[in-house]
Amino acid sequence: MDSASSSEDDSNNIVQHKGWSENNEPRMFEKTVEEKGCKEIVEALTEEELEAMPDENMPMRHFRADKGNVTKAIKRIKYAIQWRQDFGVERILRAACNGNPTNDEEKEIRSILMEESSTGKLYVRNHDNDNRAILYLYPVRENSNHPEHNIMNLVYQIERSIACTEKNGLEKIVIVADFKNWKLKDASPMEVTKKTIHILQECYVERVAKFFITNAPIIFRTFWSLVQPFLDPVTKEKVVFCTSNKGILKLRTSFDEKKVEKCALGVSDLKAFDVTDYYATPLDTTFDEM
Repeated sequence: MDSASSSEDDSNNIVQHKGWSENNEPRMFEKTVEEKGCKEIVEALTEEELEAMPDENMPMRHFRADKGNVTKAIKRIKYAIQWRQDFGVERILRAACNGNPTNDEEKEIRSILMEESSTGKLYVRNHDNDNRAILYLYPVRENSNHPEHNIMNLVYQIERSIACTEKNGLEKIVIVADFKNWKLKDASPMEVTKKTIHILQECYVERVAKFFITNAPIIFRTFWSLVQPFLDPVTKEKVVFCTSNKGILKLRTSFDEKKVEKCALGVSDLKAFDVTDYYATPLDTTFDEM
């Protein structure tokens, strides 16, 4: 085979990326504008970066996140892709989804995740009324003083909630953070808090629809005043404090009271979280779908 034929075959084997895929998320701009923007983003990425994208719609999310600013979107998507590779997101998912790991690295990762998840401080359960997976966060159930392990667990749970949402043709998840009985001593170290915010804002752009904060005590205001400066305006708009009548109404209209936990005004006695059962199921399965 001559070099020209070989080059043509290699070209045919390259996956052609559009930078968008059809789903049920609402558009921010006209279809032609969004597709043109995605095309420009894709053309600015290397083949290695394109292959490292977690899904075809990543360019579209960045285009929308940056309000159509292609230059900014390119910079941020390159950072997010590099972060996924450096952090080893795919490696974590392989280990978590392997019920019978055979190598030491996978065994260690799976063990860390199961220990971090053992108290049910962070896990995916059911969906909201728009079919978005719900990621529950219970700060008072914190059982770790290892920042790296804590963040690893966070990333896995975000990935799981995304997988549970994408099967319904959507991309954005819902987070419910319950602060019942929370005290300042329960606050995460600022290092972990800042990393959490950074990951949600820069590594998972356009992945959160709403962030509900329930049962926040008065003392929580002190912690919130420290956290707010690290939130960008878009993230702040997604935060719903469920202490006012308006916040409570938003809770009631967002969820089926028979399918959510008590912190989200649920009325059913849902089964208690079990970490073994949770990790025995596929990535795109919420705890109540087992």
